[in-house]
Amino acid sequence: MQITPVTPVWLNGRWSMLEFRVEGEQTQETGWWDEVDWSHGLLRSKPQRLSADPRWSPTTESEITEAQVPANFLPYGHGDTVNPISDDGSSGAISLQQPFKYFGRTHSRLFVNNNGFITFTEQMFSYVPFLNSRRDIIAPMWTDLDNRRGGTISYREDTSSAVLVQVTAAVKQYFPNIPFTATSAFVATWDSVPYYSGGGAGYYTMDSVNSFTIPAAGVPELSSSSNINENGRWSFRVDGSPNLPTMFLPFGDREVLNPPSEDGSSDVIYLQQTFKYFGRSYNQIFVNNNGYLTFTEPLSAYDPSLVSARDIIAPLWTRLDNRQGGTISYREDTRSAVLAQVTAAVKQYFPNIPFAATTAFVATWDSVPYHNGGGVVSFQVVLAYNVHRSFILIYYGDNAETGQPWLAGYSTMDSVSSFTVPAAGVPELSSGSNINVNGCWSFSVDGSSNLPVNFLPFGNEETVTPRLEDGSSEAITLQRPLKFFRRTHHQIFVNNNGYLTFTEPLSAYVPILNSGRDIIAPLWTRLDNRQGGTISYREDTSSAVLAQVTAAVQQYFPNIPFAATSAFVATWDSVPYYSGGGVATFQVVLVSSVHRSFILINYGDIAETEQIWQAGYSTVNSVNSFTIPVTSAPELSSSSNINVNGRWSFHVDGSPNFCDTLGCTGNEVCRFRDAYGCGCLEGQRPNPKTFDAIEFCASSTGTMSLSRCQLFESDVPFETLHLNDPSCSGTLENDRVLFHFDNEGHVCGTTLTSNSTHFIYQNSIQSNLPAGVITRERWMNIAFSCAYPLIQTLSMPMGIKAEQGVVSIDLPGQGTYHIRMIPYNDAQFTSPYEGNVEVQVNQQIYVAVEVEGVDRSQIAAVLDNCWATPVNDSDFQIRWNLIVRECPNPEDGTVEVLQNGIDTTSRFSFRMFTFTRASDRIFLHCQVHLCLVQNGRCAQSCHPGNRRRRRRSLDSYHSAAITMGF
Repeated sequence: MQITPVTPVWLNGRWSMLEFRVEGEQTQETGWWDEVDWSHGLLRSKPQRLSADPRWSPTTESEITEAQVPANFLPYGHGDTVNPISDDGSSGAISLQQPFKYFGRTHSRLFVNNNGFITFTEQMFSYVPFLNSRRDIIAPMWTDLDNRRGGTISYREDTSSAVLVQVTAAVKQYFPNIPFTATSAFVATWDSVPYYSGGGAGYYTMDSVNSFTIPAAGVPELSSSSNINENGRWSFRVDGSPNLPTMFLPFGDREVLNPPSEDGSSDVIYLQQTFKYFGRSYNQIFVNNNGYLTFTEPLSAYDPSLVSARDIIAPLWTRLDNRQGGTISYREDTRSAVLAQVTAAVKQYFPNIPFAATTAFVATWDSVPYHNGGGVVSFQVVLAYNVHRSFILIYYGDNAETGQPWLAGYSTMDSVSSFTVPAAGVPELSSGSNINVNGCWSFSVDGSSNLPVNFLPFGNEETVTPRLEDGSSEAITLQRPLKFFRRTHHQIFVNNNGYLTFTEPLSAYVPILNSGRDIIAPLWTRLDNRQGGTISYREDTSSAVLAQVTAAVQQYFPNIPFAATSAFVATWDSVPYYSGGGVATFQVVLVSSVHRSFILINYGDIAETEQIWQAGYSTVNSVNSFTIPVTSAPELSSSSNINVNGRWSFHVDGSPNFCDTLGCTGNEVCRFRDAYGCGCLEGQRPNPKTFDAIEFCASSTGTMSLSRCQLFESDVPFETLHLNDPSCSGTLENDRVLFHFDNEGHVCGTTLTSNSTHFIYQNSIQSNLPAGVITRERWMNIAFSCAYPLIQTLSMPMGIKAEQGVVSIDLPGQGTYHIRMIPYNDAQFTSPYEGNVEVQVNQQIYVAVEVEGVDRSQIAAVLDNCWATPVNDSDFQIRWNLIVRECPNPEDGTVEVLQNGIDTTSRFSFRMFTFTRASDRIFLHCQVHLCLVQNGRCAQSCHPGNRRRRRRSLDSYHSAAITMGF
């Protein structure tokens, strides 16, 4: 008789049958059954019908529930494989999708044994727990369990993202100093399995080196104890790797593994970005199992020798055997997080070299045993590089001592560049360093010279010129034209032989500055970028670079006002001479604004050469020409015309230096504010509200002087100022502007008044009064008198008081709404004026008229008319229209209606003004009406030529007037 289960059901900790079929007989029965043998999926004995068992009563499917498990359990049961129901049984061999490292050994399969433990090499039926059993074993609870009496033992290998995220988070919580990302989780669950008798918990290894027994006096204590401060959970790291330093880059996730083989290597690895290694460029690499990298071929050598006539990087060259355990993995990484990490490391270790990594090649030897046994090693090598720069970062973990030959360092095929890490024993690698960070060694390996700090950063996202003999870039169109001695150029060529031209590329390698063309030659000689190095360029308008070059120009040319708007940067980085014998590194920066142009030439290490060379600039007519006066090329790096070694700077736009004609004094500095003038030095602005006015009275004469630099910085040209009589202008003496009157033919509009005790001579310094009803030009008036001095200032910016006008109106049957007029100082209407503020004449003012207390989805506010008066009287005879019949006043081109008739807020803007010969205050008035928006647009369009008045919508609710004072 064979009984085959049809529907198994979990009931109160036991697997039972909802239905079964007895094969070989003519009957079929259905019911609940217990005490069954589920070996190999067959019912081996006639079960007892549960309905006859007094312990159970008939039940429904809704009462068949899974036992409650702790929250820290991973989900199980669904999709799991169930172990056979047998005494002291086991699963079959379970092949792992991903090998499992266990204390230096790698297992590709395992067994889930019914009695509460996992083995790797074979099934094990022992029910007497004995951890020291000369095998690798993990025993969450080793005791005699009997799944024949109930419960389930199930397992799965899980690579779902949800589970991997959960276990990764747990490991990071319990082992925060170990970089880790799970790629697989094997889950085995013993659920409500009855005891047979006995117990024990822990893990053990075949060599007894690694063993742990959970210290619990009784089995129930396992649920309340922990080594990670989480009751009922114990966690162990079991791969056998040392605890890696935090400086190691994360590894293992999505990396390529080297095959386990004796003296093996990776296949050829093609690099996404070329790696520069001491002047040679490589597009491929090999990770060799014995602890080193090569570029041209794999290598099986295990006797280390850096002098091997090849380019080689050896973090730890010795004979290693990944067949015995450990992993060797690698990846090329361009993720922003990793690039930021290696860039920060390089900048920390090489602060004087501008660098931003664009790729990182990471190779890691993790717990790889020595070939002769006796321990394992863990180390990592990172190649951090961009187009121009390459660095090696080597990180060492815990490394066992060995009697094998070993070596650490790097070398080149010609052995010119070579370094051996100075350590007496392998363990010392983890405590030594060349950058004061234990276990970390770092090297610059591109072969470039260490650039001075005055070089601008280069290499990242720059264009590289072709590697051609006597070659050049294509024509480079400049975003900002460059003035070069009164000629304006819109394009430029970067020529490989060390110079810039403007009209055509040039292949000449014999330097002749006076060659009948505009030319800039930081180092004109025959260079060969086919042999190595890079020539790159960019036009940079980033704020950081512009600030840097502006500061440099202002430092070297303090009397020339300047703010850069563009910087063209061309860099020759470690480019060899054509004849050999060395390389040259230099940079030229063309710094420009609309009117001004400057050259900055930066020199790095320049090798001596027998070739003909020249440095300087010249023009098409040779009128403006300069040759840097040094006798040898290396002297360029130590000489200067601006007292900064290795930097030369020139003013090359050809414009005269207006500052020389201004006669600025020692308390002033030449600046540009729409025009050149003498501004104030820091700390030289006393009494700024009165322009540092100083009055002198004697008899019937009076003199008033003002600070020239303060007038200039307030945009008041002193040439436009005069006394009451416009013919009486000021005179300049040193840094003061003097105004004088007397009673002897130079009255200048002075008035004579008296009170009970004094005669008073009065006059004022004022600017020309503009014509018209309004003005947006700055004007000023400073009154002064003798005998009693009185100084008043009416100048811009003038003080105003912004007042919010508010109107409350009752709508019959509709409640109350409010209209507010609010001035703002920004176009986004986020910063309202409040209290006493200053608004300059001709400054843009933004005004919002807001209606509150109405349904904004149905009602819109419409500005009919807005106007200004000099007094708080909307009917005052002097007025200035801003909005006329919903549109800007065509006589005032500064008015903009920004929003009108769209919702409950309407907005407009205009430039601030004052009424001539009237108060310095203005009052705004607006007529507003409300409109239903459901019938379309409430306000007319105000395009030019379309100012015809349309009929007001009959849906208008109400109109009102509102006033606001400035």
